[in-house]
Amino acid sequence: MSYIAIVILYCIEKFKGERTVFGVYHLLVGKKSAQTIQDSKLYRLSFLFQSFSYLNKQTFSLEVKKLIENELIMKVDEQKYIITTAGQEYLNEQLREHPFPPSLNGWQFTNATVLFIERLTLLFQTLSNLQYFNRQFIPVTKNEATFMWVKDYLLKNKANREDLATQLYEEMKSCLQECSKRDADLFVLQLTGYEKIGFTKHQVAAMYEIEESYVHLLQLGVVHKMIHLINDQYSLFPVLSSLLKDLNVHLPITASTLRTFSLLKRHYSIEEIASIRRLKVSTIEDHIAELALLVPDFTIDSYVSVESQLKVKEAVNVLETHKLKDIKEHVGEDISYFQIRIVLAKWFA
Repeated sequence: MSYIAIVILYCIEKFKGERTVFGVYHLLVGKKSAQTIQDSKLYRLSFLFQSFSYLNKQTFSLEVKKLIENELIMKVDEQKYIITTAGQEYLNEQLREHPFPPSLNGWQFTNATVLFIERLTLLFQTLSNLQYFNRQFIPVTKNEATFMWVKDYLLKNKANREDLATQLYEEMKSCLQECSKRDADLFVLQLTGYEKIGFTKHQVAAMYEIEESYVHLLQLGVVHKMIHLINDQYSLFPVLSSLLKDLNVHLPITASTLRTFSLLKRHYSIEEIASIRRLKVSTIEDHIAELALLVPDFTIDSYVSVESQLKVKEAVNVLETHKLKDIKEHVGEDISYFQIRIVLAKWFA
């Protein structure tokens, strides 16, 4: 069974039958909807956000089907499953043998991960080739924006190419020394340089006799470790930090939500913002839920009274659930679904 199946099983266990299985899919591919973002926080799954961005629905559905056929999960409602006893035993065994990378932090670095990898691998390839005065090579990425970014960076950088390559090597070495030798090796093997083509995940998996999707997750863990180290000590990584300079690492909020936030700060109402931005009121409410979730000093008191917040908190604790429908039935008609959502976002995520 693939490691993706293990990850799906883990998410299903955390969801406890309260969310559909496609909530897991949206989490793993990194869908930036208010519901997915909130669920990732509520169920302590944000580290897995966008961990398999390449996963398609057909492959995902086949993995779920295997879990059902092996009686590792059991259906409790339409598209909702819980883990079985056999599934729990299997999951525990697999995670003991193949644990999640400790540095994995999908949601925190969702805005930086892909571009950081593209920029780093292309810069590495370019400097490696320039060391041997080779300007004729096929770039590792087809992303024109990344290609132009690296070209612009090299044109603006005043250091000679040899010094720049040495500095990049030392910074990468410093980061990789903070990882296990195996994980560092898995990361380095994928790099392409002068007269050296990087290994595919399939090739690396065969070399180390581990499942291909687990190789992907381990490599991703190394990337997140690097971003964390660079972000924490910018001055120690002058070259690597430049790859992150224009990327939002500190506050991974969607651009649309940031625009709504700007209007809220100017004291516009939800309805006024919806009108100004030509969006549905429900979309603005989604943005507020995202802000309640991710901005520590964002207050929800103007949207739901302190008394109502206490009622929702009590319902969650009594019912031991995050299911909106169950909480709504408990608190009554006076408290809306939107109010329940932002209380969950603010106090339970």
